[in-house]
Amino acid sequence: MQELIYFFLISVLIMMSVLGYGYLFIKIANFKIEKFNLGLVGFLGLFFLSIIASYSHILMPHGYMHNIIIIITGVLSLYFFSKKFDSNITSNLKYLILILSLLFISLLISKTNEDFPYYHLPNSLQFAEQKLQFGLGNLNHGFKHISSIFMLMSINYLPYFEYYLFNLTNFIFFVFLIYFIIYEIYINKEVNHNISRIFISLILILFLTKFSRLAEYGSDISAQIIIAIYLYFILEILFNNSLNSKESGQYLKLSIIFIIFASTLKFILVIYSIFLIMILFQIKKEFFRQIIKFNYLVLTIPAIIFYIFFNFASTGCLLYPVEKTCLNDHFKWALS
Repeated sequence: MQELIYFFLISVLIMMSVLGYGYLFIKIANFKIEKFNLGLVGFLGLFFLSIIASYSHILMPHGYMHNIIIIITGVLSLYFFSKKFDSNITSNLKYLILILSLLFISLLISKTNEDFPYYHLPNSLQFAEQKLQFGLGNLNHGFKHISSIFMLMSINYLPYFEYYLFNLTNFIFFVFLIYFIIYEIYINKEVNHNISRIFISLILILFLTKFSRLAEYGSDISAQIIIAIYLYFILEILFNNSLNSKESGQYLKLSIIFIIFASTLKFILVIYSIFLIMILFQIKKEFFRQIIKFNYLVLTIPAIIFYIFFNFASTGCLLYPVEKTCLNDHFKWALS
């Protein structure tokens, strides 16, 4: 019983730390949305953390001290920045923790994904115990599959718990999704009452039924969650006539972030960028200039660099398994 209490408390602490990085990202990226859904803040925090973790891994392993500093920094960010964006942060946190508590039992009774021992655990443990190493794709087929989800999992490598918190990352994705949908349906009065509301309701039903156990949570499901939120914002831009140009611009920024994040989680999902490209072709040049700003690019481009660089480090290919991108003629450790 004592272990379960510790597990629950560290789950809440890690979730609050992620929220802290979300608010820090909002401040740096200069978002101007008046009411921020805590679920959205959480997703932005996960995105920001994946970038921070990828760069720190180049210099050091994600060991106990690294991860403790990361978590403490996130909690402090939540304390200092949250009230600037949300005056009701205390009550909203209570609802979020309530959702986590209700879903917590599903985490305890679930088994891991079939791919977890194959390449989820080895990759995450590699990030936790070693700094960047080249050519790992030669050791095991699992090391050829690069995803930012493993980088996020490695941050949960903590004393006493060790690697038993790795799957908590997938669970936190799910908690943020449920809160996000409930908020958008029942609290956010600006949501389009037709297509967007129907779509997000179907997403809620889908994820509560099909992905009802942790065994369904491979590296795919977290990326699919992000794609679902991305498509929601695309629908809002296209069909919600109550949004002004400023709000549409913020939603477009979020769409860009989420398609990039989803691509680093599962690269094949980059195909969904076709919807974003269609919108970008239709907007005015002045509107486009407002969207693409320096501080915004500084926060999104590293995610793209992360995926290409870590693909190269593991396999010697810029985009594995595209053969023409493999540099085996120049590096002995690169795959053919």
